[in-house]
Amino acid sequence: MWDRDTRVRLLAAPLVLALVLGVLALHDATGSAWPSDLLLVAVAFGAGVELGRLLAPGAGPGVAPPGRLAPGFGAAALCAVGLLAPGDPGLRMELRVLFAGAVVLLPLVWRLEDLRPQAAGALARGTQAALLAGLPLSFLLELQGGADGARRLGFVVLVAKASDMGAWAVGRLLGRHRLLPAVSPGKTWEGLAGGVAASVAAALLLPEALGLAPEGAWGAAERVAFGALLALASALAGLMHSGLKRRAGAKDSGALVPALGGVLDLVDSLLLAAPAAWLWSRLA
Repeated sequence: MWDRDTRVRLLAAPLVLALVLGVLALHDATGSAWPSDLLLVAVAFGAGVELGRLLAPGAGPGVAPPGRLAPGFGAAALCAVGLLAPGDPGLRMELRVLFAGAVVLLPLVWRLEDLRPQAAGALARGTQAALLAGLPLSFLLELQGGADGARRLGFVVLVAKASDMGAWAVGRLLGRHRLLPAVSPGKTWEGLAGGVAASVAAALLLPEALGLAPEGAWGAAERVAFGALLALASALAGLMHSGLKRRAGAKDSGALVPALGGVLDLVDSLLLAAPAAWLWSRLA
């Protein structure tokens, strides 16, 4: 039958998803995006800290020392633009550029007198972690405008996460041919196909269920294309994350949720799915 980790995963994953959907329901009921924005800031902070740890020498899933919290604060600042400019997309973009510049420049000023050769690498890794976590996740802020913003955001998250769940389930049941064994031995071509199918099914079925007007007007071909796009973006993001963990010698990015790993293990698919969904919304 199933091992302990699988049983815990099957219990914990719906609870985490229920928490996220509960926050989105509060957003939808109040008409204010602050619950979603606060959750996104917290997620970005955790993802930034974990990415900083994975990019640092001797990385592991333990508690980060205080000096390594900086990437988390940088990533959180990039996602906090939603709280600072809730109704102004133009101002959010300007703040995003300003904060991205600060993420690059402030560490250089803070450690101006640190002339050790290894300091340059440490600064670059911290900056990379903050930008890689904060910038992609911040694009979720641009998907939640309007009266149905919470439902639209939920739609994107559910379609992206359907890929993860479909790939995991089909890969465990039917996976035979490894996708990229040097990077992630557990991922298979069968799992990838299952993830694409799950995301396409979610994109086809969810718009009416969520009462989304623009997405509800999409034809079947547009929904299939959107689901496939987010599935492939999610799969690529997962492979990138797996590569970082293998370089760091870490099984998980953190230990926030038993059997599921850290924050980054939960949201890595959104690092590419969120910008992909935003680009689709701009072009569609």
